[in-house]
Amino acid sequence: MNDLASTSKLAAEPIDFRQLARGLGTVINYAAGDAVFREGDEPSYAYIVLSGKVEVTSHGKLIEEVGEGRPLGIVSIIDNKQRSATAKAVEACEIALLTRRQFRFMIETTPNFVWYVLSEVVDRLRATNSAL
Repeated sequence: MNDLASTSKLAAEPIDFRQLARGLGTVINYAAGDAVFREGDEPSYAYIVLSGKVEVTSHGKLIEEVGEGRPLGIVSIIDNKQRSATAKAVEACEIALLTRRQFRFMIETTPNFVWYVLSEVVDRLRATNSAL
């Protein structure tokens, strides 16, 4: 096996940041049907789903379902623009809310967190393109 193959194999394994998000952020419980955020909301937080599932829609169209260990709201927390989608709990959820400052702290101090964020942004872009 060459070095490139072993590197890409390591990069493909997802890293679970739930423990860090739980310790750093504020943990909120949502009931099925509760809105986490809505299109047009100001970006106060990035979110990491600790348990449960969240549905993401834009203009009434399903974009994707986000499960445990995955983030929400990261594009708006990065560019500081209004939410372009609505996120609603599909089932009871526990979600860690991270302020912009906490999110930036994770980016700057946690190895591989930036790759986790980039991977999620790319996945979200692909999901949005597929839904169009």
